[in-house]
Amino acid sequence: MSRTVGPGGSSDSSGLIAGGVAVLALAAAGAVWLPLRLTDPPGYHGEGLFSAAAALISGRITWTVACTLVAVGEVLVVAALVAGVLLLTKGRRLRGSRVDEAARHMARRGDLKHLSPDGVTASAKRLRASLADAGSVAPDEAGVLIGRTVAGGMELRQSWEDMAVDIWGPRTGKTTARAIPATVSNPGPTLVTSVKGDIIDATRELRATRGEIWVFDPQQVWGQPQQLWWNPLGEIATITDARRLAEHFASAEREPGMQRDAFFDPSAEELVANLLLAAAVGGRSILEVYRWAVNPRDESPADILAGAGFQLPADSIIGVVNMPDQTRGGVYAGAQKMLMCLTEPSVTAWVSPPTVSTIRQFRPDKFVATCDTVYLLSQGGPGSPAPLIAALTDAVLRAGELRARASPGRRLDPPLMSVLDEAANICRIRQLPALYSYYGSHGLPIITVLQSYAQGVDVWGREGMRKLWSAANVRTYGGGVADPEFLEELSRLIGEHDVMTRSTSTNGSGFGQQSVSRQTRRQRVLDVAELHALPRGRMVVYSSGAPPVLARTAPWQAGPYADAIKASIARWDPDSRNDWTLKADNPLTQSFDNPVQEPR
Repeated sequence: MSRTVGPGGSSDSSGLIAGGVAVLALAAAGAVWLPLRLTDPPGYHGEGLFSAAAALISGRITWTVACTLVAVGEVLVVAALVAGVLLLTKGRRLRGSRVDEAARHMARRGDLKHLSPDGVTASAKRLRASLADAGSVAPDEAGVLIGRTVAGGMELRQSWEDMAVDIWGPRTGKTTARAIPATVSNPGPTLVTSVKGDIIDATRELRATRGEIWVFDPQQVWGQPQQLWWNPLGEIATITDARRLAEHFASAEREPGMQRDAFFDPSAEELVANLLLAAAVGGRSILEVYRWAVNPRDESPADILAGAGFQLPADSIIGVVNMPDQTRGGVYAGAQKMLMCLTEPSVTAWVSPPTVSTIRQFRPDKFVATCDTVYLLSQGGPGSPAPLIAALTDAVLRAGELRARASPGRRLDPPLMSVLDEAANICRIRQLPALYSYYGSHGLPIITVLQSYAQGVDVWGREGMRKLWSAANVRTYGGGVADPEFLEELSRLIGEHDVMTRSTSTNGSGFGQQSVSRQTRRQRVLDVAELHALPRGRMVVYSSGAPPVLARTAPWQAGPYADAIKASIARWDPDSRNDWTLKADNPLTQSFDNPVQEPR
């Protein structure tokens, strides 16, 4: 008979039993001998362990009350030691996680030098001209905190040339542990997108100490009065600029997974680009673009373009106007759908010149030269201002790129940090995968936060999402995703390790003799099921040039800005009764406790 009994153990179970009996006998003899040694009862003459026990059994040594008291003391001491060990073990188990043992088989400290405090500090001195001669560099000036390794507790930071993609399922703590800390700690201009106002509540007061606060909130998600307006046409000087803006309208209004029509979709997008260019060069409002789109026979935008020297875009409009009725109607219907958000007055108020002087104009080119913060809010969906969220984000990034080109080292200093939370819902920048390939070298780090890999595929396509994922220097998985294909890829990247197993065999002689043999097999460090069930407070970090590492998240409640963030929430959250204190049983509480020792 043969069965596998697990790793470890001896090659002879009989030897184990014999050894156990010997240890118990020795312990019992010692427990009897110690009271005799300490109290010196009648008949005791300094005998050793076993001879003293034999003399006691034979009656030559008298067991006294003093011996009993010492024996009781022995029992109490042993009980206290056992209880202490149990409590310590239980405490470690509570503070730890069921997946923490996997950290021993993942990246080690030496693999992660580029993410270590010393590594990002050296990188910051190299990348930022303002820090080149600095004797010491504050942690937040060096890079963005990601978390701490489970094995060893080393701090991990994202450098200013690292581009990040974070995939965290719903309710896994991505705002608490990633978006808010990255926002409050950034030393330079900061752009944040969100579908909720809680990130403004938490970060506004701290960001206000660095610069002005701008909130673009056409749907009143945050619920505060309008204080800014932005002119989308102000960034347009060429047909290329207009096409870039038209892309955002097209991408935002396309349903996830919907296939693009080979003729009508690109034709409608090109028509919108030409109309946007006509409005820009003609000094018109963006509202005029929608009016032109609902009047297929209006040739005035073509006249404006021709008069400004854009003859080919003008000819393109005339070409659509002269199409057969059904074809022309299909193209213009597509354009109208793309521009749907402009029919909502509460939205267009944010992209049209105001009637009151208290509403200031937001200028992306001015913004990137400051340490200001801009929050862009939308709940997404058809007809929402999501196209404008993507367009304004892209305009800020483009302004940062232009300023970086004229800066020392062609890098923006301090860097422009963009935290694109819910990017697949409200910030569908079609060119984002391409931007990831070179924006890090311009001091324009981006953290794109998605709820799943499949969500990114819906927006950028399978190849586009793969390009975005591969171009990111830092990729984090925070759990909560139920996509076996994606999780299988993550598991394969983490790799395998050796597991020792034992097989116990019993011979047929009837005497119960057993022999144990050992075998080694390969096993996934974290399989698909474990990644799916990754507990809160844990994440897997994949970085360029290093094995994946299991890390503890860095919730703001455990960070240096906790008190200031709580004060900001108390001031701005309508329900300031919310208790943001981490309770002892919250998994995030253990983010910085009880590191697993890294194997030597």
